[in-house]
Amino acid sequence: MATIMSIFPIITTIVALLFTYLIFKQWLRRKRLYQLVWFVSLVMFVVTAAFEVMSEFIGWSVEIYRIYLVLSASQVAIMGAGALYLILAKNVFSTKGLIAIDGIILAIIAVFSWMMTISVITDYSAMVFGAMEYPIAGIGTYVVLIVIALVLGRNMKDPDRRMLHGHIFIVFSIILTLWMGAYAAVAEVTVENFVAGIAVAGHAMAQHVRNFSPLLSVTGGFLLIGAAFFSFVKTRFTFNLWIALGGLAIALAGSIARSGADYGNILYLGEVVGVILLTKGFVDSDKVIRGRKEKLQTNQVDDTSEEVTDNM
Repeated sequence: MATIMSIFPIITTIVALLFTYLIFKQWLRRKRLYQLVWFVSLVMFVVTAAFEVMSEFIGWSVEIYRIYLVLSASQVAIMGAGALYLILAKNVFSTKGLIAIDGIILAIIAVFSWMMTISVITDYSAMVFGAMEYPIAGIGTYVVLIVIALVLGRNMKDPDRRMLHGHIFIVFSIILTLWMGAYAAVAEVTVENFVAGIAVAGHAMAQHVRNFSPLLSVTGGFLLIGAAFFSFVKTRFTFNLWIALGGLAIALAGSIARSGADYGNILYLGEVVGVILLTKGFVDSDKVIRGRKEKLQTNQVDDTSEEVTDNM
């Protein structure tokens, strides 16, 4: 049954659709990898927001909820991968700086892997590797991918070698998404927790599935918010601040919602505020990009005119 809170997922879906369309148009115009990655993450965001609308007016189905939970975690990681690709494309970090970013990501994965391990230490019978599964899935996967990248990067040129840092993270995100999805497909779902007007988040899903979420969402959130704040400090362009605050709003709302059903509505509110801020940041950034392009074209025309005049 729909409630007053049901309006928020509707607004989120509409704004996210607009944002997705604008990103796709920009990708068609500029053909940058990070734009394509963001487009994919936004399609996932639109799908999850639409699922929330459906849950408010029709109710959840168990199978839709399984998909929703996995996509909700994965979309943040994919969006963070897009932010990482943007940083790599701009070449603003030295090799040491990029290694430091990898180290921070690995540290976040390690912290949350062990936190999730502790949370299920008394009930890990459902997991393939027992209590060590989260460190194996998180730390193990990321380290293996780093080693593979080091081997592949030995004979690559610097730009291609630099992009490997992004490839590591997005492949990690895909592997963890599939891992989480495999468990979500067969895990027990508590349908009693499907309550209209309150974002169910992960409360209806088995804990050992939910524990994969921080490995994706926290690392992705770090990259998205961190890249935007770094760019704001470096350039002072306010659109970077809107993007950072939008990502932060969604991340905080998701964290609060996961803490208990009493705070479920925070997720809907955070999604609305976050997607509006993200869209505003993107629109403002696109204006800057178009302005630079127009200025460059004007300067080229002026230079050509001067050359013609000098030759007369």
